[in-house]
Amino acid sequence: MKFNIILTLVSLIVGISCTERMDLDTEFGDDFPRYMVVEGFLSTDTTEHTVKLSWSKKLDNEEKPETISNALITITGNGQTVELDEKEPGIYSTPANFYGVVGNAYHLTIDNVDVDEDGEPDLITATDSIVPVSPLDSITLAWIEPWEAWNVKIYAQEPGDQQNFYMFNTYVNDTLITDTLYEVTITDDYLINGIYINGLDVYYFNEEDTDEVLYDGDTVTIALSSLTEQAFEFLWQAQTESGYSAPVFSGPPSNVDNNMEGKNVFGFFLTHDIKRAHAVWRDEYYAREK
Repeated sequence: MKFNIILTLVSLIVGISCTERMDLDTEFGDDFPRYMVVEGFLSTDTTEHTVKLSWSKKLDNEEKPETISNALITITGNGQTVELDEKEPGIYSTPANFYGVVGNAYHLTIDNVDVDEDGEPDLITATDSIVPVSPLDSITLAWIEPWEAWNVKIYAQEPGDQQNFYMFNTYVNDTLITDTLYEVTITDDYLINGIYINGLDVYYFNEEDTDEVLYDGDTVTIALSSLTEQAFEFLWQAQTESGYSAPVFSGPPSNVDNNMEGKNVFGFFLTHDIKRAHAVWRDEYYAREK
């Protein structure tokens, strides 16, 4: 029998939660063990950063994943160690004045949870580093008639001093639009390394989706995040495994690499720098038919 781990990704990269189901196929038969699923994110924003803990479940289980309470969680980095409080079942938060600092590695520690059910608590750890990201000079909005979609372009200088990995999230009036994993844009700098980015497409709003229709005065924000290569690979693999693939041409599903260390654990602790740019839509840019 095929069992699957269900992972709910919380996009703390942008500060607002979103969900995406990933089916991580493993042939364990009836001996399939439960896994702790960890969703942890830390950015350079000064805010409450959260870590979410839950148990894996079988694919045929329609109930929400069971949360994990009473864990002891700390984040250490830049000479600081903070303890996270459990604000609601399974969701642990840093103090509101906490933020990550570029250039530092941060270490997540989870204790006081008996993951493998042997009667003893298990130690879970993960580490990620905050890579700097260059600021966005500006973004522009345009209506693309053949595609019936609004286009968002960015303008910025790509540093070119090292290989970089990026993620883009999109907001309209402070509402996250890229609220599922497949909508988030991720890329490396293979084609843009060291050049001035003079209008790179990073998102298309679809007029057929009511929450993606722009109206006069709407503010669009692009949040650009830096990623480590390991975090980029995790997100890329997660998008690949959770998205559509043609059975004739694609390989079988496989487990997504993650940076959690410990017994029966899956997930990712992701740290990142964030820069933002804004643009306001005006109807005179394109006279849409009413």
